[in-house]
Amino acid sequence: MKKIVGIIGSGNIGRDPFDKGSWSGSSYFFFTACSKAGLLYRAFGVEAPVHVRIPLMLNNFAFKKSVWREKFYLDTGYYDALTKKVQNSLLSSDYRYDFVQIGAIYDVPKLVKGKAKCYSYHDGNLAQNVKSPYFNKEIPRRVVDRALEYEGRVYRGLDKIFTMSEYLRRSFIEDFGISPDKVVCIGAGINLENVPPSIPDKDYSRKSILFIGVDFYRKGGLQLLQAFRLARESIRDATLTIVGPPQLQIDDDLAKGVKYLGFLSKSDPAHRILFENSLREATLFVMPSLYEPFGIAPLEAMVNEIPCILTNQWALPEMVTQGETGELVECGDVDGLAERMIEILNSPDKLRSMGQLARKIVLQEFTWKRVVERLSAAID
Repeated sequence: MKKIVGIIGSGNIGRDPFDKGSWSGSSYFFFTACSKAGLLYRAFGVEAPVHVRIPLMLNNFAFKKSVWREKFYLDTGYYDALTKKVQNSLLSSDYRYDFVQIGAIYDVPKLVKGKAKCYSYHDGNLAQNVKSPYFNKEIPRRVVDRALEYEGRVYRGLDKIFTMSEYLRRSFIEDFGISPDKVVCIGAGINLENVPPSIPDKDYSRKSILFIGVDFYRKGGLQLLQAFRLARESIRDATLTIVGPPQLQIDDDLAKGVKYLGFLSKSDPAHRILFENSLREATLFVMPSLYEPFGIAPLEAMVNEIPCILTNQWALPEMVTQGETGELVECGDVDGLAERMIEILNSPDKLRSMGQLARKIVLQEFTWKRVVERLSAAID
């Protein structure tokens, strides 16, 4: 079996491949699965030195914090600094193996060209981010264009590009002109240490909606609150539990029936109990994202036998089959979302059959073991 050297980095997605916070938890589960399969030689993370980051931050200053942050993380000077850090972290023994970098904000292909093969693995890319309704339009176009050109150069230097979804595979082909035989969808898995047991007697008559997402507004949290208010006009006992955002101020006219639990760390025993209870009690998961590169949370809900209502864009339609494991709504359609919520919550038998099928599909297709099997086959 061909082994790999894994690389991840930056303050944006994390610098420790085995930290459960890196890459929204996917880094830990991906590299752990690679290790269990005997595929991983080693994995390491990088961050640019402080004396390099500070001038770059000052150079990208903007009065709006969100613009400042985005400009910094799109600065190709930062990408060059990360690449140099990768170069300084490589061992002579690494070149006996293939390389897999997470994302394209460092140019590993340039460092290992002629010495080893290099691949990348992605949940999204900048081209799709820029096209989304959520992208910050205040970012100067010259900054975006330089970052896109850098990404394209990295992609062209790679031996293969691995994606979490078919939608993203198409993006690399259409947005960056990458040859179709160079881009392979290997999928993604659920970020759970153990598969939760099935609940045969789960009460689907409860009108209990669950939302999970740290980035509340990007994941359509405001639209969900608005749709939930409309839905409660027909279903008075409906509840909505919100997990994820560390801070959230909900207007009084949107707060009825809403339970806000804040950020729950899976490594904290008390938080984990709250998180698991929320999943057990929920009968419907809703995440009407305004932009979603992939999204692991719906899969974690599905393995807990919870049907989902998701936005009908990006990779989300690859998770939910409309009418079978959940429903799909158009991006930003509050009225349509409310209608779907009312319809599905009033059909407990349908919720049950959807939830049971959703769990089956996740266990068949969306595990990190399956991802690594596909990766190994593509490399071999």
